[in-house]
Amino acid sequence: MDERERARARRRRKRRQQKSSVKWPRVILAIVVVFTLLGGIGYGIYSGVSYAYRAIVGTTEATEAVIDSGNKQDANTVSVEQKGLDKPLYILVIGTDDNNPSQGDSLFLLSVNLDQKTMDVIGIPSNSKIDNRDQTDATMLNSIYEKGGIELTKAVIEDMFHISIPYYVVVNQTAFKKTNDVLGNQQIYVEQPMEHIDAEGNIDIDLRRGYQTLDSNNALAYLRYSDPKHDTFTRVQRQERFLKLWVEQEHNAFFITNAWHIWRIWEHFDSNISTLDAIKLVYNASKINKEEIHFYILPGEKELIGETTYWKVNPTEAQRLV
Repeated sequence: MDERERARARRRRKRRQQKSSVKWPRVILAIVVVFTLLGGIGYGIYSGVSYAYRAIVGTTEATEAVIDSGNKQDANTVSVEQKGLDKPLYILVIGTDDNNPSQGDSLFLLSVNLDQKTMDVIGIPSNSKIDNRDQTDATMLNSIYEKGGIELTKAVIEDMFHISIPYYVVVNQTAFKKTNDVLGNQQIYVEQPMEHIDAEGNIDIDLRRGYQTLDSNNALAYLRYSDPKHDTFTRVQRQERFLKLWVEQEHNAFFITNAWHIWRIWEHFDSNISTLDAIKLVYNASKINKEEIHFYILPGEKELIGETTYWKVNPTEAQRLV
C-alpha cells in the first residue's frame, strides 16, 4: 500500500470515529432541559389540581389564595349556601347593553337546588310589563336596571316571583365576549337572516340563515337581535338555545376545566358571588343530571299599549315555576 492509499485510509478511519463519537456535553444539556420542562409542566398540573381540590374542600389556604388574587368583586360578596332542602339557591343573571346608563337586555332567574339536584333557568323577557303601585302607569323591565341598577331590578323580580334573591351576576357585552373567547365559539343554526343598522347608520348585526360557527362578535349579535316586531319572546328563546350549548359543553367537561374557565372569566363579571364560591357552585352543579336541568320562559302574553308591545306576566303561573 503506497503512501497515498494509507493517507486515504487514515482519513476514512478519522471520519468514522467522528461520526460514532458521542458529544456528551450536548446530550447531558438536552437531558437537563427535557427534565426541567417536564418538571415545570408536572408542577403546573399538580398546582392546578391541588388548588381545585382545596377550593372544594374549603381549606384556609385556598380561601386565602382567592382573597389575595385581588378580584374586584370579592370585596362585597356573600357566602353561597342552601338554607334547606326545599329552599333552592336563587341567582339573578342580567346581561346589559353598552348604553350609558345601561339597560338590562337579558334577564334570567336561576333556581339551583343542590340537595335535590335540580336546576331551572327562567328566561324573563326584557319588555315585561311592570305596573306602578297604583296601576296607573307601566314601564318595561329593561328600564328598571337603567333607573336603579341591580338592587332595584332584583327587588322588582323578587316581587314578581314572591321570593328572595340573594345572589346576582351582571354581564356586560365585553364580559360576554371574553366568556365566549374562553369557552370557545359555538355552532348554531341561525333561523333567519338578521340585520340591524345602528344609530350612526352602520350595520352592526349581519347574520345569514343556516348552520354556522359564531365568534364572540357574531354570538353577541345573535343574542341581541330583535326582529322588526320587537318580539323579545323569540329573543329569549334564542338566548336560551345558546345558553344550553354552554351548559352542555361545561357539563361534559372535566371539573378542572370548569374551574379553570371560572377562574379566567369571573373577574369580568359584577357579582356578589366570589370566585371560590362560583367554582364550588359549578362543581356541585356538575353533579346534576342533564335531565334535571330545565329551561323556561316567564309565563305571560303579549299586550299592546299604544304602539308599545309589553309582555304581560301571568303571576300565578310565574310563581309555580319557583
